[in-house]
Amino acid sequence: MPTSPRYTFVRAVPTFATAALVFLAACSNDTLTAPVVSRAPALPTTYTSIKVPIAGILKMLFPMDALTRDEALTAPVTRSFTFSTKGGRLEMKELGLRVDVPEGAIPGNSLTITVTALPGSDVAYDFQPHGTVFLKPLAFRQDLDNTSWDHSDFKGVVIGGYFETESQLHAIDGLALLNELYPVTIDSKRATFEIKHFSGYMVSGGRQGMYSATEF
Repeated sequence: MPTSPRYTFVRAVPTFATAALVFLAACSNDTLTAPVVSRAPALPTTYTSIKVPIAGILKMLFPMDALTRDEALTAPVTRSFTFSTKGGRLEMKELGLRVDVPEGAIPGNSLTITVTALPGSDVAYDFQPHGTVFLKPLAFRQDLDNTSWDHSDFKGVVIGGYFETESQLHAIDGLALLNELYPVTIDSKRATFEIKHFSGYMVSGGRQGMYSATEF
């Protein structure tokens, strides 16, 4: 039976309280500048990766506050959609989610995608099959009505985020630990960003710095 990941955290930069919406971006041993996003000027904050001499797999993660729904989900909501090479669209209208799959994006002749809106107040989803890599990026779209984006603490900066496992949600101090960040555009209260592979994606906010995490 597999064990849950354990994380050892080392503060790499000072904490920042800038409010934001987030979706994940890869980090290396080079300095990473936060992406420019719509509705706000570029953030001056930069993150510098660090090396920690600990056994295990070293990962650099971005801790972020989650964008939240006005009404929390009391249970997961799951839907499945089957696509051919012609592509198509999956929607969970009641949750404001839409993902457009362009023609020629899926690997193989057909693919069944299962999406689960995770329980709780976070705007977060699990996509399966995990590990799927697309030949063309999909367009992830999230309506921002009935979320904390409508409140003054969040409205403005928006970023997309990727997490590998649910254990990374609220893994430290109530923050989600994100592996990757993506620039987002906003049009008519809808946040849009591109995704190229599967497992979890979320909208979150509150730029908090960077931690080093080692999984054993």
